[in-house]
Amino acid sequence: MKKYLLSTSAIAGAALLSTAAIADVSITGSMEFTYQEHDPGTTTAGASNDEFSSDQDIAIKFENKTDSGLTVGMFQKLQSAGAGQVATVTSDENYLYFKGGFGTIELGNNDGAGDSLSRTAHDMLGPDALNDTNGSGVDVRGAQSGNGNLLDDNADLMDDINDENNITYYLPSMGGLSVGVSYADAGAGATANGDQTTVGVKYAFESGAVNGSIHYGSNNVSGSNAGDPSLNHDSIGLDVSSGPFRAVMARAESEVSATVSTEVTDYGVSYNVGNGLTLTAVGTQIEENTGGETSDVTSIGAKYNLVSGVDAYLTYHDYDYKAGTSGETADDGSYTILTISAKF
Repeated sequence: MKKYLLSTSAIAGAALLSTAAIADVSITGSMEFTYQEHDPGTTTAGASNDEFSSDQDIAIKFENKTDSGLTVGMFQKLQSAGAGQVATVTSDENYLYFKGGFGTIELGNNDGAGDSLSRTAHDMLGPDALNDTNGSGVDVRGAQSGNGNLLDDNADLMDDINDENNITYYLPSMGGLSVGVSYADAGAGATANGDQTTVGVKYAFESGAVNGSIHYGSNNVSGSNAGDPSLNHDSIGLDVSSGPFRAVMARAESEVSATVSTEVTDYGVSYNVGNGLTLTAVGTQIEENTGGETSDVTSIGAKYNLVSGVDAYLTYHDYDYKAGTSGETADDGSYTILTISAKF
């Protein structure tokens, strides 16, 4: 990704009459254009089951290093995403950060430590993993009218701090160990007591020609109302690579209620063929612990580098959703997705 770097002193120029830069400005951008075709096992009258969608991101970062070595910065990401006509730009992330010998502190709207330090096999599939939300999204969990208990479809931390005001602290790296802690306050109202505390841990290792990392994430969410039980969510993953091969296996469990939970296991392998082509295959099992609701998914992906900074992704998801006692409708279908992605 190329970065557009501006010195504040260069912007001000002669007006400031200063030879010292106050801050550096970094601007980067990315754009994804996607065609998605859905072949569902259930039919909806009049539905074409295909669509165009796009996702555009512009990231702006201001950063200053003090004489004492402290780095102070501000990050803002603007996003425009959706299907059909997209005319709205939103602030996707915005936060203040401090970096130094003590580690890193982030204050503001950003993902928590569990997001950056956890792992799922779908990370290898690029922008068309199951959690992609360019358009109407990929839903391998049935109709999901509200009766189902399959909380998510990835074996990362299923319920996490997601682009909301929080405090995150990352300890300085110790060998291959990285640790982060996040806290988000749900609000001041009587029904806004669902504060979140997240812990993320990553240990990177190397053995001969093998590079790998072990990932763990945990999130505790307090009850929204006084007296409500808290809910716990955790994930663990292993990511190993050697030469052109990479393999990931992950498992996560998330409490939907005090008695019901969603469990996800995914595993996958990718192979860098060369000449810009990478192939990936992922298997995913999703189930809830009480009523027999399940979804089995096979995902196959190919990434090809068209030119510098521009990639093409072709992804195919085949899913078989069984409703169990949830009251949903069983669904056996597939998604075929083509995405052109450019980074600047």
